[in-house]
Amino acid sequence: MAVLIPAGTHLALTYGNRPLAATAAQRTTMSDEAARFLAGMRPLFLPDALTSVLVTRERLIQERENFTATEKIVEDELIARYGLTLHRETIGGVPVTVVTPPAIAPNRRDQIAINIHGGGFFLGTARDRVGLLMARELGVRVYSIDYTLAPEAIYPQAVNEILAVYRELVRRYDPANIVGVASSAGGNLLTATVLAAKAEGLPMIAALGLFTPVTDLTGVGDSIVANDRRDGLVANLRVEVPARFYAGDEPLDSPGLSPVYADYSADFPPTVLTTGTRDLNLSDIVRLTWRLDDAGVQTRLLVSEGMWHGFHWEPVLPEAIQARTAAVKFLHDKLDRSSR
Repeated sequence: MAVLIPAGTHLALTYGNRPLAATAAQRTTMSDEAARFLAGMRPLFLPDALTSVLVTRERLIQERENFTATEKIVEDELIARYGLTLHRETIGGVPVTVVTPPAIAPNRRDQIAINIHGGGFFLGTARDRVGLLMARELGVRVYSIDYTLAPEAIYPQAVNEILAVYRELVRRYDPANIVGVASSAGGNLLTATVLAAKAEGLPMIAALGLFTPVTDLTGVGDSIVANDRRDGLVANLRVEVPARFYAGDEPLDSPGLSPVYADYSADFPPTVLTTGTRDLNLSDIVRLTWRLDDAGVQTRLLVSEGMWHGFHWEPVLPEAIQARTAAVKFLHDKLDRSSR
């Protein structure tokens, strides 16, 4: 099975790399597979001045093309391995890939998941690994949304597109039979979309599964400093790309861009969040968990030892399987309770 480092680090690889460090004591608490994977990461930590020069609109689009071509190999393997079928629909004027597992249990036939792929707001497609893995592991049809990416689209275009699909799907299906799953930047977009849906008076879905989500675009927090040079995600790229190419004129601390600053209430969907001790977004995710908990939202925070940003999408990594299994259990529990 091919593996890739987290979205966003490909840009750095063009200009050189350096290994991530892990001591014997650190490796002791990881699986052998995770230790080997970490040793193989080679992100480059660009000086800020160089980042501003090298990261251009044209470069982002080229990196997207490279990423899509490389990732297709992994996606094709997963589709074949798990017997998944894919077809395209247009829902609310937005292209959607519907991923169907080979068998759906009778009690899951009316249940679906909405998937928002990650990729730093500028990479990725609706065929992403998490959508494929969730179709198999949740055992439901997954509606994976091909929202328009930056730099072609700036905020709030992607949120509005996802909201258009959400609006139609809660009309087609009982919202109690829908869960949302999302990764990284997709977690930002899904959370912002559900907040927009709530403000519009649309019904809330049964639960959310947010995998290493980006919840704060301002660049503040402990982990974005402490985990720089420990994660495959590069801190200055993580901050600069959305600020320059996604946010537009919107303040970075706007709740639509940084959901950690939004107001929540107890009727927001129950939410499970995953992260790792090396995740650059660890602080963002911890802070959002507390914000949800303080509002009375049922939450579960899953922090995986030694794991980096986006680790969850590795199909056979033991820590990724453990995190996805726990997240799926949370989501199944909410679907089952809602259908009683």
